[in-house]
Amino acid sequence: MFKISWRNIWRNRRRAIITISSIFFAVFFCSIMLSMVEGVWQKMVDNTLLTQTGHIQIHQTGYWEDRVIDNFLTMDSATIATIEHLENIINVSPRLETFAMASFGTLSKGVAVIGISPEKEKEKSNLPIRLVKGDYLTESDNGVLIGEGLAKYLNIELGDTLAFIGQGYHGTSAAGLFPVRGILRMITTEMDNGMIYMTLSAAQNFIDMPDGYSGILISINNEKNLDKTIDEINSKLYTLNSNNYEVLSWHFTMEKLLQTAESDKAFGKLMMFILYLIVGFGILGTIIMMTNERKREFAVMISLGMARRKLKTIVSLEMLILALIGVFAAFVITVPLAYFFEAHPIALSGEMAKMYADMGMEAVMPTSTDTMIFIKQIIIIFVFVCLALIYPIRKIKKLKITDYKN
Repeated sequence: MFKISWRNIWRNRRRAIITISSIFFAVFFCSIMLSMVEGVWQKMVDNTLLTQTGHIQIHQTGYWEDRVIDNFLTMDSATIATIEHLENIINVSPRLETFAMASFGTLSKGVAVIGISPEKEKEKSNLPIRLVKGDYLTESDNGVLIGEGLAKYLNIELGDTLAFIGQGYHGTSAAGLFPVRGILRMITTEMDNGMIYMTLSAAQNFIDMPDGYSGILISINNEKNLDKTIDEINSKLYTLNSNNYEVLSWHFTMEKLLQTAESDKAFGKLMMFILYLIVGFGILGTIIMMTNERKREFAVMISLGMARRKLKTIVSLEMLILALIGVFAAFVITVPLAYFFEAHPIALSGEMAKMYADMGMEAVMPTSTDTMIFIKQIIIIFVFVCLALIYPIRKIKKLKITDYKN
């Protein structure tokens, strides 16, 4: 039956190519669209995890509800080193995040001040690649790195000195002068216009809180190890009698982002449903055309003694073989494309780039190579083919040979 099915397919090459093409384009467009949707979402999450939150955060208990300097934690370097050596952890970056008024000349602006360990941050977010002017910070530096947009607003250049005024630890006033070491081109417009990096030691001196951190940001090697790593950190902190800390996963710290993503994904699912509907009718239309063209052929085969059950099996095999060829051809094209655009994302420009920047996203459109994306397409397409096969099977069942006696 397989041999008969194979010969039947290529007996009419034009019909076979039309059927294969309809399945090929169905798989191709669905896979590419879903790969781009997942790729953009994953890129947004990765950017946020790398530059702002990390997979796991450690805070003083109560800080997340009331993010003031008096709720900052203190942690000695030995404890940080102990956490850093836990399995699955690839980076531990202590952070000090606060706000200040930055002034230069007659201009001033409220900014987010981020105290970092330059070496740790280099490993975590590869911050030096965003330098457009100047030099990266050293661990003992008392200078700052500022966003390109903020530099333009304040009309400040390399070597100029920024004046900071803010709030220090326990309600004291914080003030300081910091030379500009470098200018960065940040991922998003918001960061570019209002963020300043300085070393942890400089930030701690600024707020008068030695060994103080707003939080400890932790990156792990695999999302699947998230819960296990959180349990290990909690266990280690408990062993060190450090019970005044809370360990939070990025699913909690980025709850708003996840809620936004869910609404975006709901819209994406609606678009995919419409696309699948079009694809389904396309496949059904192709099978209806193929069936109606072959009614006389079916009648002749039945009249020559072929059982209808066997004919149904042969026609089903034909469609499944055509579907396999179409799916295989689509994946031969789609998978390499997905891997290419994952490594070399499409750079957006103009209004689209501005829209992405306003939403806090990098203006690129990468693809995802998650295996499940392609497996889902195989399943969905074969479900469509199996449903569409109901039509020729019913036609063969109800076919009246007498209608084709001439």
